[in-house]
Amino acid sequence: MTQSSSKRTYLDHNATSPIRSEVIDAVSNAMAVAGNPSAQHGDGRAANKLISDAREAVGLAMGVCAQDIIFNGCGTEGDNTAVHSAVHAGCKRLLISAMDHPATIIAAESYDVTVDVIPADENGVSDMAWLKDVLENWDEGDGRPFVSLAAANSETGVMQPTEQATDLVHDAGGLILIDAVQVLGKAPMTYLADYITVSAHKAAGPQGVGALFVAPDAPYTSLLQGGGHERRRRAGTMNVAGIAGFGAAVSAMSGLEHTRAIRDAIEAGLKEMEPELTIFGEAAERLPNTSFFAVPDASSMTTMMALDLEGISVSTGTACSSGKVGASRAVTAMGLSEKAPKGAIRISLGYNSTMNDAEKFLEAWAKIRKRAPIKHKSKNKKAA
Repeated sequence: MTQSSSKRTYLDHNATSPIRSEVIDAVSNAMAVAGNPSAQHGDGRAANKLISDAREAVGLAMGVCAQDIIFNGCGTEGDNTAVHSAVHAGCKRLLISAMDHPATIIAAESYDVTVDVIPADENGVSDMAWLKDVLENWDEGDGRPFVSLAAANSETGVMQPTEQATDLVHDAGGLILIDAVQVLGKAPMTYLADYITVSAHKAAGPQGVGALFVAPDAPYTSLLQGGGHERRRRAGTMNVAGIAGFGAAVSAMSGLEHTRAIRDAIEAGLKEMEPELTIFGEAAERLPNTSFFAVPDASSMTTMMALDLEGISVSTGTACSSGKVGASRAVTAMGLSEKAPKGAIRISLGYNSTMNDAEKFLEAWAKIRKRAPIKHKSKNKKAA
């Protein structure tokens, strides 16, 4: 296990989970292999075997056939490629969940097609009744329906009704993309979607490596044009070391159910100190490791920086936009912006999180907010 500093408390795994030591070893060993995986000589075959082994591991983790996986640069590239493929296949109307990552929403808006946003309720769950009605009244002139749904929102951790959505879309003869970037290693993956995206660094693997599953009968058009790399489905020399690390990361995963108790301890302590606390998506099924909350009088950016000075890493939302000033995309979609007038804070736990992290966070929060420290009921209890 490696961290940037053993003295810090890292609570931002949904942005990037610290890379595992066995992954570092796998990357290092792969970098010693000289061959280009597209070459036919012995060194090339050695490099290609590393990719094949990783493909099997990632396919098993995703619950899909390994041969239907395309390695790429990240979850964003996978989402973009799925949207690109659907548009090139004649889809003229795209339905994108309001709880999706910007990678699908912005990608869809870049094409000359109609983009409709699937609304969400106040818990952050996408409206399946709305989707059902739209699909039942589909205009054939819009081509096949295309729907994008993030399996879990990156900010709130709220799980989405993927099975119901998939059934509705397939009954209408459409295509569905499930963005599973935040789910890999945190919850079971049993999707029967046309496209599924994942990313290594969310699962304690290397940054800059992802994978896209494409069902055998789903249309596919590559974003990149060039040579016949990655079985002629994605041009560009393969990132052998990164892919090997991806395989090692998913092989080491053991789930994050242990983080639920840590998350719940943090939320309980916050509720004791903050009567006006709002935990977004609390009433819905969430990833066990995620909490997204706000206090009306607390600036999220100021609080995040204060926590950073206390040696605690958190975020103000999705890593791709948390540095920007503005309301949370998820909170806005839920219609709860008034609950977070100064932004919100996200904590996200990982494989190396312990109950001690909850204690340190609550102590720092009490200090920053000048609250009375949490009183533990016993010496053995780590967090209230």
